[in-house]
Amino acid sequence: MICPKCGKWNRESFPVCFSCGETLERLDPAAKPLRPKVQKFEDAPVRIVYDEYGEEKTLVDPKTRLAQEMQDLHERKIQGEQRQEELRRQAARQGYAPTGLGVTSSSRRSRVFAEDETFADVPKDKHVDYDGYSALPNYAYAADDISTVPQGKRPRGAMNIPLPGKKSGRTRMFGLRRWIPYAFVFFLLLSGGYTLYRYVYLPSLSPEQMPQEEQVQISASILDDMSAHTIRIPAAEGSQIYIKELRRSFLVTGGYATFQVQDYIWYELDETEIPQSMDVSLTPFIRTGTGEQVAMPPINYTIQIPLSPLTLIKPDVNYITASTPIYNIQFHVMQNSTVYINGEDYSSYVNTQDGYISYNAPIAPIGENKIHIAVRSQYYRQNQTEIIIYRAVQDIPLDLSSTLEERSSKPAMTISATTRAGAQITILSPYNSFDDSQLASSGVFSFDAVFTRIGSNTVTIRADYPGRTPTVVEYDVYYLPDPDHYTPKAWGLDEKYGYADLLANLPTRVRNTQIYVMTGPVVRIVSTKPQLVIFDCADGRTASPLEVMVENQTKTPWVVGERYRIFGDTTGSYGGIPRITARYTYKPAAPKTN
Repeated sequence: MICPKCGKWNRESFPVCFSCGETLERLDPAAKPLRPKVQKFEDAPVRIVYDEYGEEKTLVDPKTRLAQEMQDLHERKIQGEQRQEELRRQAARQGYAPTGLGVTSSSRRSRVFAEDETFADVPKDKHVDYDGYSALPNYAYAADDISTVPQGKRPRGAMNIPLPGKKSGRTRMFGLRRWIPYAFVFFLLLSGGYTLYRYVYLPSLSPEQMPQEEQVQISASILDDMSAHTIRIPAAEGSQIYIKELRRSFLVTGGYATFQVQDYIWYELDETEIPQSMDVSLTPFIRTGTGEQVAMPPINYTIQIPLSPLTLIKPDVNYITASTPIYNIQFHVMQNSTVYINGEDYSSYVNTQDGYISYNAPIAPIGENKIHIAVRSQYYRQNQTEIIIYRAVQDIPLDLSSTLEERSSKPAMTISATTRAGAQITILSPYNSFDDSQLASSGVFSFDAVFTRIGSNTVTIRADYPGRTPTVVEYDVYYLPDPDHYTPKAWGLDEKYGYADLLANLPTRVRNTQIYVMTGPVVRIVSTKPQLVIFDCADGRTASPLEVMVENQTKTPWVVGERYRIFGDTTGSYGGIPRITARYTYKPAAPKTN
């Protein structure tokens, strides 16, 4: 509402002008609204007002012009609706336009509105087909699917053309065009993977790694405690495979003909030197339904030929030093073996002593004496070894008796020897009862060697003769008292007293060769030749084991985790723990339980 005094716009609910306070005149709501005079758009709305001094003022307000334009638009809209209503009624009275296949028409393809059909002025008993006029049009978005209108209510003719609606983002789940890109990518990846497998991966493999179908399978096996190979030949079920070299036929079961071939059949009759390995070949034939034998591809593989068993007992090494003219060599072979010592056949002694051979080798004072041993056992290739026994060159001959023993259970042993007549003999080791009555005439003498320590004791003899280089001979004797004299001298080695006392007085105990007895398990093995183990002398009664290094000089081999009762004498220390040489091993008593 415009104030008649100042020309300012006010709300309809204001009783007075908010600017100048002039009372606003209100029209009767029941009175017919007056149509304002329409002005041309190019004429600007002008209003003349008077101020408080009575002077004339001209106002030009854009809001007034906008209100006039809106009023004019509303008036023309009402006039247009009345005109359209009149035209439709005239058209309805004159009839309706024909429809059919020969009539083409076009509709206004608007994306804004779509009219819902309502036939207000059409008689109920007469069908009228016209352009869908409705006195009360109902506007809806054209994006609504035309299929929502029932088929019976859709206008025929030109109005049957559906309006283009807003496209939905949904696509069909199934369809050729939808899956063609995925199929293309799949076949592209498949072809690429096959190309890499065929032309890159397979060429990089060795022939043994190449995937092959139905190839012969060869694996090492054992047959009758002898090395062999298991062969599996693929063939049709129920077929027979004949092996020429074996002169036997094998039936195919489970898709394979399976059989074993012992390795020794390829070389057992060969008297010449057999190599370490040998390439062998089998020739299989398959018997057809007509009884004909058809050759199959040959089967080739390599066998390893083992050495004949040979175990040295005395000496257990290949190089030693000796002082006697005779040295006894002992070793073990298989039954029925052929044995040659320095070219001489000793095979007749093999079966009489269960494979044990004892040979007295003459040892001359010439430096190195070589003893060559060759053994050929059945189903094995020849094994050979060489033992070198060193005996110093002597300017004055001095030979100990060949009947001397290397071990003694007594603290003294008689030593007999022979030297040049008239030579002077000096005993450099402890001894008693020296007899030189025959020394001047025949060079024979004897004495009693005294052993001062348990274990190895060295007997040393020196021969002197005018104008000759002295000869010195050393001979080792292993002294170990029998259990009746050895075990009663043992002290207990346990966690209560013995272990602490041994650590505190270790030099004294070593000097006196103190004997100890201990019971417990083997914790771990340090070496096997000689066998050195870590022993728990506390027998598990302490939080941490009381460790002792023990050298096994007994006849019983020890096993990790097993308990033993051991008698031995102290010989030193190892890494801060005592070291003891075991002489006797016994089965321990059951551990005490609290």
